[in-house]
Amino acid sequence: MKRFRTSLAAKTAAVLLALAVGAGGFWSTVFILYQWDTLWLGSGYYDSNDYYSDLYNRSSQVHELARLLQNQEWNGALPYLDQRRLDMLEEALSPERTNFRFAIRRNDTGTLVYSNLEGAASLDESVHAVEQEELSLTQNGAAREQDYVVWNGKEQYYLLYIALPDAAGTKQLVTPEDAGLAAQYGYTFDGYTWNYDEQMDSRVTTSVLALEYGATDPLTVQDEFWDSYQDYQQYASYLPALAVLALVLDIAGILLLVFLLRAAGWRKEESRPRCNWFDRIPLDLLAFGAFWAIALLLNAGDAIAFGLNVSQLATDLLVGMCVITVAILGCVLAFCLTVATRIKTRTLWSNTLIYMLCKLIARGCRAAARSWPMTGRVVVLFLLYLAGTLFTTLTIFLIPVFQGFVLYCLCRWTIQWKRVREGTGRIVGGDPDFKIDTHKMYSDLARHAGQLNDLGAAIGNAVDERIQSERFKAELITNVSHDLKTPLTSIINYVDLLKKQDIDNPKAQEYIEVLDRKSQRLKKLTEDLVEASKASTGSLSVHLDRLGMVQLVQQALGEFEEKFAQSRLTVVPAFPEEECSILADGRHLWRVIDNLLSNCNKYALEGTRIYVEVCRWEGKVVLSIKNISRQPLNIPAERLMERFVRGEESRTTEGSGLGLSIARSLTELQGGTFRLDIDGDLFKAVVSFPEAAGPELPANT
Repeated sequence: MKRFRTSLAAKTAAVLLALAVGAGGFWSTVFILYQWDTLWLGSGYYDSNDYYSDLYNRSSQVHELARLLQNQEWNGALPYLDQRRLDMLEEALSPERTNFRFAIRRNDTGTLVYSNLEGAASLDESVHAVEQEELSLTQNGAAREQDYVVWNGKEQYYLLYIALPDAAGTKQLVTPEDAGLAAQYGYTFDGYTWNYDEQMDSRVTTSVLALEYGATDPLTVQDEFWDSYQDYQQYASYLPALAVLALVLDIAGILLLVFLLRAAGWRKEESRPRCNWFDRIPLDLLAFGAFWAIALLLNAGDAIAFGLNVSQLATDLLVGMCVITVAILGCVLAFCLTVATRIKTRTLWSNTLIYMLCKLIARGCRAAARSWPMTGRVVVLFLLYLAGTLFTTLTIFLIPVFQGFVLYCLCRWTIQWKRVREGTGRIVGGDPDFKIDTHKMYSDLARHAGQLNDLGAAIGNAVDERIQSERFKAELITNVSHDLKTPLTSIINYVDLLKKQDIDNPKAQEYIEVLDRKSQRLKKLTEDLVEASKASTGSLSVHLDRLGMVQLVQQALGEFEEKFAQSRLTVVPAFPEEECSILADGRHLWRVIDNLLSNCNKYALEGTRIYVEVCRWEGKVVLSIKNISRQPLNIPAERLMERFVRGEESRTTEGSGLGLSIARSLTELQGGTFRLDIDGDLFKAVVSFPEAAGPELPANT
């Protein structure tokens, strides 16, 4: 298939074959459709189109005959030409000249007016099937045309002048008081004007005739019925074969058309379809030319078809009709192929005069609009909308078209604005690398979206620099802490050795205790530094398990019970009756709770209470710890969660300023949230995790 679609010889042969097959398939299909009842019903000549065509032609002669006979009855004698026409019709409809039989009767009484039946034979016995219809004839039906009305300004109604049925054409003035006289001529007065009813007019005479007709069976006279019967017998035998031929030609034509449409635009040694000189002609100009070419061909074909109808099948007329058919099919095929090529090359709309003109106008308007302020552009667009609305009110058809276009523009602007808003949300929401698609956007929105893209890129660069800086800091802390571990371990070991020696000097023992306490604190600080660095960079491994928050908090409170007692701190717990399950790393969560309780032990005011609460809230398990600080907390909550920041400025306690930072990092590392609330000396830490779905853990005891 690919080889044939790029072959010029194959496509040329397909075009010629398609034209020949298309012409043959078209006319054979038309003929089959015309003879559809003959082909499928097969009920005989008297049900065919040819029979009814001849029958109705004869019935028109009966109409004319009945009209002339009725005029003869009304007027007594006919004019010379009408009488000649009556004689010709009687001769043409005589039983010796035609197989057509008819009878004209009075519709109300059934009285026979005229018939061409022979002897005493009835119409039902003479014809194959009787066709019936009514014919209504009127005399002096145009009498009303000479009547007229005149406005009576004094009485505020119309006066009626009636043409009387006399030779002089006298006009009779009729007023509303003469209702009886007016009714004789079909008029009634409604208080303002006159209404007319032809059936009430005594000047008009109406006669309704019943026409019955049909063709004899069998046919005995050689007339048009005889000829069409012979033709019917001839072509009825080959209609099935012609139907099969028409079907084959139509299918072949469709297949050739599909092949040509698929092959349109392809050339040898080309990787994609391309337009030739014909495809570069503007489509609307090409459609205009094709329309007039087909119109001229149809006009010529109409003249040839008339010649075929009024004469025998002449060879020159048949050849002319075939040439015109092939020419029309050629125009249609060429237009379809160029449309297919333009669709493949995406130039269907862009290669039109209308598009070029609109693009030129839009470019000029866009260039002019860029120099205007936004308010001015809105005002101009509104004025254009008002002008368009006023103009389209002149034509009902243009109103929905114009308003639909305005609605389309507004919807398109709304969709683009929604795209900008969603892109802004993604950039602000932490995705600075996201780029808003500005393709085919309105200029103002495209400019705004471009600025947001630049802003997102700037934010992304700043975030990358900040992350790199934090990584360098974490690496520095880790390296320094690692370098401190070796000498610190030696110091601790030597202090242990000194403590084991028998030293009687009290001062020396006091110094050894200070060395031991400070070295242990330095060790703890170094470990916290390493852990804070790993937690903030996400270097710690996390193993999520199903844990009970209440049980874990109770265990931690048990660990701190002695320390709280020494600091005279009272714990006030508030736990739910059922266990609250979460997914967390037990080791890391224990460290979070331990840091918070240790923070309370270090900084809470002695003799106060520590409120520890675990609850469910909107699908989350929330742990809150509240205490009264020993000193006022004149520091923001976010600042307090930074490294090496402590709530007391004197730094007299043993804290390192890393506990809250580690707690927040470990909480977020497990998928939870960590928040501090500070109000004067009231300190509150809130840790929340999504509640784990599934079976509940055993209740607390």
